[in-house]
Amino acid sequence: MSAHPRLSVVVVAYRMARQAENTLFTLSTRYQRGIADDDYEVIFIENGSDDVLGEARALATGPNVRYFLREEPGTSPAPALNFGVSRARAATVGLMIDGARLITPRVLAYALAARKMDEHAVVVVPGYHLGSDEQHKAPQHDEASEQALLEAVSWRENGYRLFEVATQSGANRHGVFHPFMESNCLFCSLESYRKVGGADERFDLPGGGSVNLYLYRRIALLPETQLVVLPGEGSFHQFHGGITTKADPQLDAVLAEHRVQLATILGQPFEAPKREPILFGAVTSWALPALKHSVDRGLQRFARFRAQGTVAWVDDPAPTE
Repeated sequence: MSAHPRLSVVVVAYRMARQAENTLFTLSTRYQRGIADDDYEVIFIENGSDDVLGEARALATGPNVRYFLREEPGTSPAPALNFGVSRARAATVGLMIDGARLITPRVLAYALAARKMDEHAVVVVPGYHLGSDEQHKAPQHDEASEQALLEAVSWRENGYRLFEVATQSGANRHGVFHPFMESNCLFCSLESYRKVGGADERFDLPGGGSVNLYLYRRIALLPETQLVVLPGEGSFHQFHGGITTKADPQLDAVLAEHRVQLATILGQPFEAPKREPILFGAVTSWALPALKHSVDRGLQRFARFRAQGTVAWVDDPAPTE
């Protein structure tokens, strides 16, 4: 393992051993393309539970994995994310606060290339849910059905086939030409993370509430930030019975509580940051339907703003639309 990696990817997991092992596989050089083990480290933070992956299994996924087991007194992953970033040895950090995410094979190489292109680049990977609908809207979707989906597309051999068995996440349901609410696979400078104060630990609701939305907004709206979106890549959510990603009759009440806490800490009602993105990277045939969806929705959005005589990217210092 290199003592001076170019990238530190921080992954937080809680009670998701199978899913986290899959996530770590997608972060390994057995799967990622265009990157070597010495280029990056994976800092895997596991909060104690009755379903831990454990150090031996975590380290077996790659020679550049560092494992930390924490016994958190609360129910938020924010302290664990901050702990992981504090151990980062690279100037660029990747943030995966939900350890149940499968990523596509060129995410890491493109993140480093984009950060080399612009030192203030914040690299965003679009999010998807495995299954035919968002998992909280699909009570029939469970671990068994998900494993069957994954086995059907041989994703370990070709990670882009995950697009075949997934649907858009609510965080970016309209695609890459609309503002994102959050990113569950985000890359930025360690300096930017520190500048916004990291993951705000006041988000103490189960699962961290809306800490990820807050963190993404703060980083994306830094004046120097150049937003870079990878339209051909993806971050695919695996089912694990998460607070906001499982079918639950109380979900509306849970989300209402999240919104109240988010607005209180933010000091205003939440809005997704509206910065004009640079689209970066190849788009495989598997991702083309997602790109078409983005184009269709984007055309509608831009026509609406033109008709109103306003710009679509109001948070950008110099939007070009």
